[in-house]
Amino acid sequence: MKKGEESRQRLIECAAKLFWKNGYSATGISEILRQTDLPKGSFYFYFKSKDDLATAVTEYYQKILLEQFQNSSQKNNWKSFIEEIFDFLSERTNGHTFAGCPYAVMGMETALSKPALASVFMEGLKKIEQIFQEVLLYSGLPPEHAKILSQRMLSIYQGYLLIGRINDNTSCLKNARKNMIEVYWEYRSYHGI
Repeated sequence: MKKGEESRQRLIECAAKLFWKNGYSATGISEILRQTDLPKGSFYFYFKSKDDLATAVTEYYQKILLEQFQNSSQKNNWKSFIEEIFDFLSERTNGHTFAGCPYAVMGMETALSKPALASVFMEGLKKIEQIFQEVLLYSGLPPEHAKILSQRMLSIYQGYLLIGRINDNTSCLKNARKNMIEVYWEYRSYHGI
């Protein structure tokens, strides 16, 4: 990686951590520059604005989170997929403050003040839902049921991660894992699938 690309990547990675932990509004460009030891001019060389940086941060989250979800979804039934995803999430939060889902955290914060930016984060949530739907289809659910249940699973997933962020408690991951597997089997049983 060239020096310029490395500096840009450092800005993105630092912003991703600070936005996720402290919030978009509470994180200033000066804080990002201070933590990366880069001069102020370098920020504006790579990004037009803080919103532009936040868009790059969504791509960074996509590379880490959505690629893992996509990889875990390959030829995995629902139970195996959920176990793999929550193993991944547990490893990433082990010993750290629990910050929840970056898409939901930043999407909620920017929804009213920066709707265009919030829509970028909403796209990440839609991609998670789509992956859920693909795994449910692979697990044998008919398309109309996979669509309904994927929406429900996204709500369960986000709800537990939100509670975990508020409580700074990673036990939400264990509870979400258990609940998402149980709801899957209960749904199949109820609908005779």
